[in-house]
Order: sequence, then C-alpha cells, then structure tokens
Amino acid sequence: MQGCYRKCAGCHNPDTQPFDGGKEVDLVEFCEEIKKRIEPFDNLIENIYITGGDLLCQDESIAKEISEFICYYFSSVYKIWLFTGAKEIDLPEWVWIYYDVVKCGRYDENKLNPKGSFPASKNQKLLFNGYYKEELEDLFNKTNFMGVKEWR
Repeated sequence: MQGCYRKCAGCHNPDTQPFDGGKEVDLVEFCEEIKKRIEPFDNLIENIYITGGDLLCQDESIAKEISEFICYYFSSVYKIWLFTGAKEIDLPEWVWIYYDVVKCGRYDENKLNPKGSFPASKNQKLLFNGYYKEELEDLFNKTNFMGVKEWR
C-alpha cells in the first residue's frame, strides 16, 4: 500500500508514507498478476501480507474494495494478514470479513523487541479472527510472536 499518516519514528518502510507516491493499478490485473507469479510456489506459501503504507489510512471505500479483491483471489489458498498501525479499538468491524490475522499497533522505536523478533515493538498485538478459530488454531499455535497474541 502507498500512504500512511501515522508517521511512526523509525518506520521500516518510510518510502510508502507519502500518499502521492507509488502508482495506481487495476485491482483485477494486479491480483491476476500476483496470482500468476506465486502459483508455482503454492506449496511454499502459506500467507499473504497486506502492508507497505497502511491500508487503514486509505479512504474506507477503497480499503474495503482492495480487501474484497484480495480475499476473493487468495483466501481459498492462503491466510490473509493485515499489518496496520491502528489500535485494536480503532479497527473497523469489516476487517474481520476479509482478514484471518491482523497485526495492529503503531511501531514504537522506544519499545523494541530484540532484533529480528516479530513484532518489531512490544506494544503491537496479533489478533486472530475467532470466526475461523478451528481453521486457524494451528497457525495461532505455531506463530512465534513476542507480544500479545489473542483471538478476536
């Protein structure tokens, strides 16, 4: 994604903060191209991650449309993760229609976990979609996460 108004100090991806960067793409063409590129690796890929700038900093109608396309194209094969700096309380309910897992909370360089740990800062949470608890139980148990990990 391109665009994030959170401007976290020490952001790992500052090039994606400006809303006027990146390039517009046709969602159907984009998803078809990604699908074509990853198909040969289906047996190696388990998850699709939506990150970059922040999807939840986009216009809500655009964010929902992107989420719908990603879910349509990939959810039957992969688990769909959303990485956002939004607080848990600020997550719109519609994210649970499209996403299996949400990593939420701003990056805070003053609350760092050890280098190479997931998540990058201790204040971040990993929320698993409780609607799919049976399907996600194994993923929940095997995900090595140094923070709050819970069912939503």
